[in-house]
Amino acid sequence: MAGLALVAAIGLLDTPIAKATTYRELCSSVPSACEYTGPDAPVLAAVVCWERSTSTARLMTGASCPTGSWPYFAKYGVVEPLTQTVTAFQPLDDACSRPGLCQPGILAPPTTTGAVMCCFGDTCYPAGGDECYGGELFYCSFGASNDDGTITCFDEEGCA
Repeated sequence: MAGLALVAAIGLLDTPIAKATTYRELCSSVPSACEYTGPDAPVLAAVVCWERSTSTARLMTGASCPTGSWPYFAKYGVVEPLTQTVTAFQPLDDACSRPGLCQPGILAPPTTTGAVMCCFGDTCYPAGGDECYGGELFYCSFGASNDDGTITCFDEEGCA
């Protein structure tokens, strides 16, 4: 009986998910491989193979990645079922989780949009790629661009 348990345990240790702790996290290792998104990003929790030459992540389906790609762990993302291509996500905190950063939703204009923003204190700008040097990245799911280039984020819960 103990031998059977040992064989089962070894089998579980050899799966890609079990090996995930040995792989670097994709979004922190290759930030350009991941898309910023809001705090409700779908959990993927899978080992992926990142191919730098094509900037593509695919699910690891065998014991190792194909030549020219490297294994990483992707905590958040979605998989395209036919090609096994992974879109990995880097979730950001909701801007309204920081007190004073959002305006009441009742003040929002008729058209709003979701966007990643870079905030310096209480002033926020559209975040371009990974650029937010000296600021903090947040996700604004209910915001508007201002004429001066800043973003005003509104609290959706304040809408009635």
